Amino acid sequence: MRRWSASTFSLFADVFGVLFTLLILTSAVYWFVQRPVFLLKGVDVQVEGNKDAINVKDVAQVLDGHIHGNYFTADLSEIADQLKRIPWVRDVSIGRVWPNQLQATLYLHRPIAVWGDEKLLAEDGTLFVANQEIAESKGALPKIFGPVDRRMEIYKQYQAFEDTCKKLGYDVTSLTYSEYSGWTLHFKRPEGKVIKLVLKKGENSAQMEERLIKIIQSLPAISAQLGVEPTELDARYEKGIAVLKPAPEEESVSPEDSVQDTGDKKNGR
Repeated sequence: MRRWSASTFSLFADVFGVLFTLLILTSAVYWFVQRPVFLLKGVDVQVEGNKDAINVKDVAQVLDGHIHGNYFTADLSEIADQLKRIPWVRDVSIGRVWPNQLQATLYLHRPIAVWGDEKLLAEDGTLFVANQEIAESKGALPKIFGPVDRRMEIYKQYQAFEDTCKKLGYDVTSLTYSEYSGWTLHFKRPEGKVIKLVLKKGENSAQMEERLIKIIQSLPAISAQLGVEPTELDARYEKGIAVLKPAPEEESVSPEDSVQDTGDKKNGR
């Protein structure tokens, strides 16, 4: 029969002592973290962005049934994921506040345009569905239409058109890009009627800006010739523009008569 040496017994005793100590410590830690003082009393929510876009009801609804545990055991990732379900929320930062609180900061999207009929376009390119009245509480947003994968390119072109129009006393209210018909923008003076302008595709931004300036500068002459400010202009011609009169005199002049010189040619087309 094999006999264990004193050193072997000593080793087993040491190991048993360590395990027993760990068990006691684990039990003590478990007992400590389960004290009622650490039960969560709530989540303090801070908002970075348009505070009118988020209300207590929105937060309570997405967090209902998703806050478990206490100060030590609450799943912060799950709570953050739930808060990101609120359409306005772009990102979430969440942390623990001793001894029984959580603090979350909601970083909201900043809408820069209305995309299509119902979505908002954020400055980072995100499309989201939210209350447009709130989005436009500090001013109307431009309406942007076109292929969804080119949305930021279209918005960048809107900015270029808007900068040009602003210098000439006009504002761009909407911009549409179509592979078939090109660029369609609606612009107006602050107190004037909206004018629709169609520009052909294929030109770069500088070429379209030059074309737009000539057209706007030609508006007084066109209005004088028509006796009224036009409602629609089609500038897809190489040298001139086709004009549509407003109602009640709404009529489309034939291309031969409707092409107005923009400074490059005396007799249209």
